[in-house]
Amino acid sequence: MTGHEEVEREGPALQGLIPGIVDAHVHYFNPSRPSWVMERFEQLPMKRFVPPPVRWLAARLGAGSDNHLGLDPSLLRALYEPNNYARDAAALPAVGGVGVAAVVAVEANWRTVRPPEALMDSSYEELQYLLDLPHGRRGPELGAVVIAADPRHPQFAAQLDRQLDFSDKVRAVRFKWAQHPDPDIHDWCDEPDAVASTRFLQGFEAMVERDLVFVSLAYSHQLGQLDMLARRFPEVTMVVEHLGVPAGVFGPTGTRTGMTAAARAEILGLWRERMAMIAQRPNVVVKVSGLGLPYLGYGPETSGNIGTRAVLADMMGPLVTHVVEHFGPDRVIFGSDSPIDRPNSPIEMTVGALLDVLGERGPYLLQQLFADNARRIFDIALD
Repeated sequence: MTGHEEVEREGPALQGLIPGIVDAHVHYFNPSRPSWVMERFEQLPMKRFVPPPVRWLAARLGAGSDNHLGLDPSLLRALYEPNNYARDAAALPAVGGVGVAAVVAVEANWRTVRPPEALMDSSYEELQYLLDLPHGRRGPELGAVVIAADPRHPQFAAQLDRQLDFSDKVRAVRFKWAQHPDPDIHDWCDEPDAVASTRFLQGFEAMVERDLVFVSLAYSHQLGQLDMLARRFPEVTMVVEHLGVPAGVFGPTGTRTGMTAAARAEILGLWRERMAMIAQRPNVVVKVSGLGLPYLGYGPETSGNIGTRAVLADMMGPLVTHVVEHFGPDRVIFGSDSPIDRPNSPIEMTVGALLDVLGERGPYLLQQLFADNARRIFDIALD
């Protein structure tokens, strides 16, 4: 089916299947707090004593590195907490028949390639911040937390224990090792193919011992390295974020990526091949998220370029169906990527487009995608 065709149903697609959606990718942040704003003062010896008014001003003004997601920078300078998410998700019952029961809060250290020490210190501060938010009162319940940490650091295991001791909500470690040959597509890591390095593999053992999920952010051309990691550690559940991020698959992005139809066909072909390859590893799961990321090639306007649910369904439908056909209903999980995807694809548009694309594949897939797989993988208990 295409995104333009409507499927006749007796009621909303998710009503009666699940009590609520489990959104496996939400970023909560307060840009005026030290864990986010202090990097603007990294060179100051007394950076911890920067007064609050200066922090607030720095958060409002932002920095050049805020632009690397291709978004309106104001999105990353505004508070985003459970009540903000609740407003964004308010339209979901009308679209799918249910609201959001719980979220997985994913670390929000997005601005720069940071030294491992700074990354893990700010991750601990962010965990403290997350647990103080009014989950369940002004927004959905907090089901689990995905922390940021770098397995290459010699204190990786100690840092894990520090956060695990602080909260039993920590279920996974996110490592952003994405690097792209296009100079205008953001590099998240300071080392190419970091997951193949000796330091990474040695540190990764600490995750294995603690039975944590590994959440991987990489570009699609790097997925061969993830395949090798999944073969080496078959006991570790590995989550591929944002459909593997095939940058430029829908249109030009960066300086030279996806500039022609032939180039986009090559990106899509390589992505399809790599996704089919890693689907052979039973410990690999795909997060159906990031559907509105600008780097997919939606266009240069930061205020949004997709427009309608039908257009989104037509564009991402072939990618989503390819993933579902190769990974099956038990290895896909939904994430809204709120609020990052919002300018291109608000959460109700994302959910609606996914229902248009996958609705005819039966209730079991929808149940697993929108709730049960995330609950199982991140060990989320709901009342």
